[in-house]
Amino acid sequence: MGRFTLPRDLYHGKGSLAELKNLKGKKAILVLGGGSMKKFGFVDKAVGYLKEAGMEVRLFENVEPDPSVETVMNGAEAMREFGPDWIIAMGGGSPIDAAKAMWVFYEYPDTTFEEIIQPFSFPTLRTKARSRPLRVPRRKSPHSPL
Repeated sequence: MGRFTLPRDLYHGKGSLAELKNLKGKKAILVLGGGSMKKFGFVDKAVGYLKEAGMEVRLFENVEPDPSVETVMNGAEAMREFGPDWIIAMGGGSPIDAAKAMWVFYEYPDTTFEEIIQPFSFPTLRTKARSRPLRVPRRKSPHSPL
């Protein structure tokens, strides 16, 4: 398993999903893209590990490439309704980027996009939730080992 920190942890490769069972909290939301994570069974594994950690889990699915403002705001609203302790993005850059933006609007619902795009204006986070992006390697075939 590899770990890349800049400034948040990014877990990738073999063993990265199993790290989810070590998280502490009551609720987690998984932010997902178009469906490959489900198709290859990674979502089921992630949900299983989170439940093993004692968490209630919700999914926010179908984050499109180059996520729209509407998707980000819908995700933030889903987070405000659910109240997760953990925000976990699975897949590629779009779900990860969308989850980070959703996290801002989850914690600061009165913030505007204009406020957060100003250099060095990003608010301090981790008052309501922690984030864990996961990059799952693409499989060459459905039968290749992870």
